[in-house]
Formats: sequence, C-alpha cells, structure tokens
Amino acid sequence: MKNDIEKIMEELAKGSDRIIVNPETLEELKNQGIPFDVVPSPTIDELFEQRRIKAKENAPRLPTLPEGLPPSIQALYQEIRECIFFGLNGAAITMSSILIEYAIKYATHIKESGGHSGAEPDKWDEFEEMELSPAINRAKRAGLLDSKLAKRLHSFRTTIRNPYNHFNIKKITKNVVAQKVKRLNVKTGQVEVVDIEAENSPMIQTQAKPFMDEHHVIPVFHFADEIVKYLLRKIR
Repeated sequence: MKNDIEKIMEELAKGSDRIIVNPETLEELKNQGIPFDVVPSPTIDELFEQRRIKAKENAPRLPTLPEGLPPSIQALYQEIRECIFFGLNGAAITMSSILIEYAIKYATHIKESGGHSGAEPDKWDEFEEMELSPAINRAKRAGLLDSKLAKRLHSFRTTIRNPYNHFNIKKITKNVVAQKVKRLNVKTGQVEVVDIEAENSPMIQTQAKPFMDEHHVIPVFHFADEIVKYLLRKIR
C-alpha cells in the first residue's frame, strides 16, 4: 500500500502548483517511510529579486502622491506604497483603511475648528479614541460627506476594513472556490476531484487569502486616495 500511495502522490504532484497536506496525515505518511523533499525558503537575494519584478509591475498602477499633503498623511501614503512594493498586500489594505480613517478624522477636526488656524491639539484627543463608524457619521454632520459617499464608506468598513483589521479570514475568502481539487484518501488510495469552498476549509482559506489580497490591494488604495483628495479639497 505504501508504494501505491507514493506512486499516486507522484502522479498527482506532476500537474499541481501546490500540495496541501493535513499535518497529522503528513506525520502518518512519514512514519510509513514515504519520503518528502523539503523545499528551502528563498534566499534574501531571491526574495528581493521577486519583489523587485513585482514592484516594477505595480508601480504604474498606484495613485500618484498628491501635492501639499500633511506630513502624517504623506507618511501613510509612503508606507502603503512600500508595503505593495514588497508584496505585503494584506498589510497595505489594512494601512489603506487606516489612511481613510485618519483622513476623515483629520478633515473633520479642521472643519469643526473653522480652518487650520483654529485647530487646537487638545480637541484632537476626542478623535483619537473614535471608531470609524461614528467618525463617518460625524464627518457627514460636519458637511464633509454627502449621503452617497457616507454609504460607500460604511460599505467599505463592513466588507473590507473590518475583516482585514480583525483578520476575519473566513469573510475575506468567502467567495473563493478551489475548483477541480484532486483529493487523495491515503488509507484507500482513492482519488476524487472536488470543488472546495474556502469558507468551509481553513486550509483553503490560508491558500486563498494572498490571492484575495492581491485582488483587492490596488482598488482599495485608489479608494483611499479618492477619499483623501476629496476631503482635502473640502478643507482648503
């Protein structure tokens, strides 16, 4: 049986770009004497070369840095760009939601103060403790957001910001389906081809999240950029 399983695994591996094994099953197979090659992690030089190629592909797709940004907002832009360049797309999405939240609070603080000259540091403390939902509503009351844009921001909060900030991986990957997965029963040697919904499989969720991150990161950064530019125009 050991030799049969080994041959089946070799055949399945030929046309696959990844193999997922339950840790308990892996130990069981090792105990049966089935060999597994350990693929070394890329070296730092190899990793940087991979990131360099991807960064050059992504650079033209990123929003340009707006002129006249407050230093705090400019720093967030730069951090998001660097996250994307280095392939940290999940972090870039989280930082983009932070950029949106900070920009809303910053603009509301300036608006309520009657302009930059009237802004008092002590009054900022209230905004530091404020959650995104009340911040959106307060910006709307201050005349910075119309109903349509406030609705878009609340939708972003529930569909992207909250799942990423709280690492709700099941929500992030809920629409992903791994199609035509070849599943091997190591006890019987039977192979079946199945579609697996990510929301029902933690192992598929882990594999799917990087793809979802890459799918979302550029649109999310552009949305953050849209909000920043809109709000800054309102308080100039």
